Amino acid sequence: MTTATLHRLLDDNLRLAPEYGEMLTNHLSMALHALHAMGAGDARLAAFFDSYAARLEGRAAPDAAAAVADWRKLRGQSAAFAALRTTFEKALDEDGGDAVLRRTLPELLPGMAAAAFHGAIRTAHSVQSGHRCELASALAYWAWRWQPLARPPEGEAMDFDEWARALVVQARGWCHAAPLISMRMAAATRSSAYCGLAGCLRRADELLPRLAAFAAERYAATGNFTALHMVTGLRAVHVLSPWVDDLPAVAPVLAHAFCAAYLAANLGAALASPTPRSWSQVIAAAIASGDDHAIKLVHACRDHAALGAGPWLDAARRAVA
Repeated sequence: MTTATLHRLLDDNLRLAPEYGEMLTNHLSMALHALHAMGAGDARLAAFFDSYAARLEGRAAPDAAAAVADWRKLRGQSAAFAALRTTFEKALDEDGGDAVLRRTLPELLPGMAAAAFHGAIRTAHSVQSGHRCELASALAYWAWRWQPLARPPEGEAMDFDEWARALVVQARGWCHAAPLISMRMAAATRSSAYCGLAGCLRRADELLPRLAAFAAERYAATGNFTALHMVTGLRAVHVLSPWVDDLPAVAPVLAHAFCAAYLAANLGAALASPTPRSWSQVIAAAIASGDDHAIKLVHACRDHAALGAGPWLDAARRAVA
C-alpha cells in the first residue's frame, strides 16, 4: 500500500470528466482516498479504478482554459469548470494549500449543497490525499456546482433535540420527486417545513457532531441514500474546519443545508437490522465492495467514531449489508 499508487491513480482521474450521465458526480478520487485510508492495497486501488472508470468511458476532462482574476464570478456557471481548475492550480502554486483553503472556504461554504455535498466531500478527501492538482479540481468542482440555499426566516430558537423532533415530524408531510438530491434540496427550500425550521436551530459548540450523529442514525435505520450523503458531507466539513477561522458563523449554513437535505431525503420506514459485524469486518467488506458510496460511508463513519460515541458502526454495517 503506497501513497505513490494513490497519487498516480488520482493523476489518471484528472484526465476524466468531473461528472457522467445526467449530472452524476465522478466519485473516483473520493473513493480511492477512502480505500487507501482504510488500508486497501495497490492492486485493490488499481482494480477499483479500472472498474469505476468504465462509467466515464468517452468522457474526458474539458480542455484547459485560462485562469481568471476573480474565480467567485464563475461560481455556478455551467461552462466554468476548466477555468476554475486552472485558477485554483495557479493559486496553489503561488500561495500553497493553507492560504488558498483559508481564503476560499468561506466563499464556498454558503454553497455547500453543491452536487449533494460532493464539492465539500471531494475537497476534504483531496486535502487528506495530499495531491495538489486533485485539490485544485475539487475546489473547482465545488465552485462549478456551487448551490447557495434560500435564507429562511429566523424563528424562535430551538434546542437541538426539540428541533430534530420537529424536523422528523414535518418532513413526513413533504415529498418531491426530482431525480437529483440537489434538485430536491432546492425544492425543499420553498416548503413550509424549511421556512419554519431551517432558521430556528440554536447555535451550539457541538452542532456539527450532533448533526452528523442524527444523520447517521437515520441512515442506519433506513439505508436512505440522501442521509448517506449527509453523513459524508458533515465529515467533510469537520475535515475542512481547521481552515475556517469563524466556524460558529457557519452554523446557520449547516442548519439550512441539513434541513433541506433531510426534507429531500423522503425518508421511508425503518428496515430490519443488518447482520452484526465488527469494525474490522465492516472495513474489509467496504474495501472489497465495488460500491463507491458504501466505501465512502464506511470511511466517514470510521472517522466520526474516532471523535466520540455514536451510531457509527450501525450506519457502517448498513452500508455493507
